[in-house]
Amino acid sequence: MRPLKLTLAGFHGIRDGMHRDSVTVDLTDLPGGLIAIVGPNGAGKTTIMDNLHPYPIMPSHASKMSADAFSYWDHLCAPRAEKDLEWEHGGKVYRSAFAFRNPGKSRKAEYYLFEKNAAGAWNPVQLPDGTVSDGKADTYGRCLDSVLGSAEAFFTSVFSAQNRRPLASYQPTEIKRLLAELLGIDHLRELSAKAGDVAKALSRSLDSLQRDVLVLSGKRDTAVTMTAEIRELDQALESARALRAEQLSRGSKLEQERATLAAKEAASAGTEARLRELHQRKRELGVRSQQLAADDRTAAAKAAARRRELEQAATVSEATLSQSEAITAAAARRDTVQLDLGQRHAQLADRQRELAEVEAVATRHATLAAELREMEQRGSVAAKLARTLKAQTDVMDTVPCTGHAMHSQCPLLAQARDAKGQYEEQAVVVTKLRTSYREKQEALKPIEASLQRLPAAREAVAILQRDITRDNQELQRLTALAAQRPLLDSATAALEKARCDLATLAKEETERNTRHARDIQDVESQLAAVQREVDALAITDVTALIADLDRRIVGVREAVSAADGRIETLIRRQSALATDRDRIEREVAGLPTLEAQVQRLSDEIALWKLLGKGLGNDGVIALSIDDAGPAITRIVNDLLLACYGPRFTIAIQTQTLLASGEAREGFSIAVLDAENDSSKEFGVISGGQKVWINECLTRGIALYRAQHTQHAFQTLFTDEADGPLDPERKRAFMKMKREVLRVGGYEREFFISQTPDLVDDADGVIDVVALAAQ
Repeated sequence: MRPLKLTLAGFHGIRDGMHRDSVTVDLTDLPGGLIAIVGPNGAGKTTIMDNLHPYPIMPSHASKMSADAFSYWDHLCAPRAEKDLEWEHGGKVYRSAFAFRNPGKSRKAEYYLFEKNAAGAWNPVQLPDGTVSDGKADTYGRCLDSVLGSAEAFFTSVFSAQNRRPLASYQPTEIKRLLAELLGIDHLRELSAKAGDVAKALSRSLDSLQRDVLVLSGKRDTAVTMTAEIRELDQALESARALRAEQLSRGSKLEQERATLAAKEAASAGTEARLRELHQRKRELGVRSQQLAADDRTAAAKAAARRRELEQAATVSEATLSQSEAITAAAARRDTVQLDLGQRHAQLADRQRELAEVEAVATRHATLAAELREMEQRGSVAAKLARTLKAQTDVMDTVPCTGHAMHSQCPLLAQARDAKGQYEEQAVVVTKLRTSYREKQEALKPIEASLQRLPAAREAVAILQRDITRDNQELQRLTALAAQRPLLDSATAALEKARCDLATLAKEETERNTRHARDIQDVESQLAAVQREVDALAITDVTALIADLDRRIVGVREAVSAADGRIETLIRRQSALATDRDRIEREVAGLPTLEAQVQRLSDEIALWKLLGKGLGNDGVIALSIDDAGPAITRIVNDLLLACYGPRFTIAIQTQTLLASGEAREGFSIAVLDAENDSSKEFGVISGGQKVWINECLTRGIALYRAQHTQHAFQTLFTDEADGPLDPERKRAFMKMKREVLRVGGYEREFFISQTPDLVDDADGVIDVVALAAQ
């Protein structure tokens, strides 16, 4: 990067140090070598030096070397300020144009990066991804980084500002990021991030597979539980079958006891036989009574259901017949509604066409109104600029030298003469804007008259749409009603039939009730006769014992039946469990394959994570930095030897030894003192020693970057770095500068120094006092 021409306006350092509103520094005619920027304290040297680069930052006033750690507004003193820098890099000429506006209510800053084409015109820089330098700070930063690299790398290796951080104070992560960019391997960090994204995506797939594995593992546990339950059911079946066998054995004994009592009862066979016959008859009559009651309930339920069906059919038919007049009139009314609906559709089409025409006029009105607002804003800005230029032009008529020959050549009136030519051009622009504004206002008037028809047109369309919706609903209702006309005749016949069936059903129900009462009375009279004969034949016998045995036998039989039901239930449950277990085992059969997939995916994720770590700060980047460390150390030590003698050498350590004896990634600089045969950390050496060793480190990195990367810079910058040095070290400091220019192939270095001997040794001088007098 080589600065060609710098213009600053509205900066505190220029106004306070040079007593000017703006200054322009032309650097194209300067010789090669060391260029000193000289002047008294506070004369504006650092302001000029801080702006001899295209980055939006003044490094001597920034807390860190990035745009977000610096604000230009603290260094501007005028409502309008600008920085315009033309510079060359890689055989191309660029222009960085910064414009600042602070009218009092709000602040606005614009940053543009232009490139000069073959015809000499300035075009905005455009990146391959389509990003164009459009005045925004972020797009300017992206475009500039694509040309020169990051600001931090530039200010660490090429530009030595006041109050800069020494390299030894950088944290390991900061120095790794910086050296990665300087070595041209910063893209590895992007690959590391992409590998991490792949690992995250695969992790999401792994989570899904692990959920499936978890589900199948749960099913496998369920199958194990089912197997245990099936074994428990086997045991329950054995117990139920043993209980059933026990009940059968008990029933067999009770049957034998009853047979014995029955044999005893046979002695009085005649009476007992008659009693048994009577008891049997009594039971039969009881069963008969229950059967009659059940039959009566069944018949009553059927009759009630039939009655409800007939009543419902009659109700439906009556409802249909009650709408006979409406059904008959619906057909005629439907034709009328259809005719009205067709007319309204035709009217709606006409109204919609009118509405479309008016809305097109409204669109034209909105476009013209927006253009008028834009022209008002542009006219206001143009008029304000014209007034400012007019005020600057009027200065020519008020100075004392008006009328003299020197009036047209006075350098103090150069800005006023330039403003005069610009004022005439601006006046023409203002006149054209006013003429165009009046023409558009005249074109807007007839359109505004046409816009008055828009509300009425929209209301007419809305009314017709509501009427059409209402007519469609009415048409659907009338069509459905007219479709019921064929149902009138069938409803009349169905109503007549339902009424006849209801009368028949009432007659049948009366006959059934009479018959049921007669049958119940007959059964009750027979039961009374049987009971009288049983009372007359009562004798002492074993009937009670036999009856007790019968009850016990019945209990045993019921227990056997319950055991049979229990056995059947257990068998069904066991069969269902076995079926479900077989189904689950078939599903679980794929679990090993799924677990193998999970393992393969886990291995794949581990590989991607390993790749991300290997390409990250602690992997290839760290190894590359380790490889670059000896080369940078050699360059720095060569500079120290050539400029300051053999006393000091440095060693860059990229590994830190822990108390446990293990090594981890780090960054430290050890200074070896041959005179005292000692080694010190950079942070504990003296202030003057820190200055030249840090400058050697900075320039060593710049030389390494110039020899091994694509960013070849032609210019170096140093701002008052020699202050703490003694006279001998200052001369060695200049010697080091020339050595760096020679080894790195740099064209020139701009430096600021308050030491007259160093200024006298420079190849060229920029005197800010002389600039202020121009």
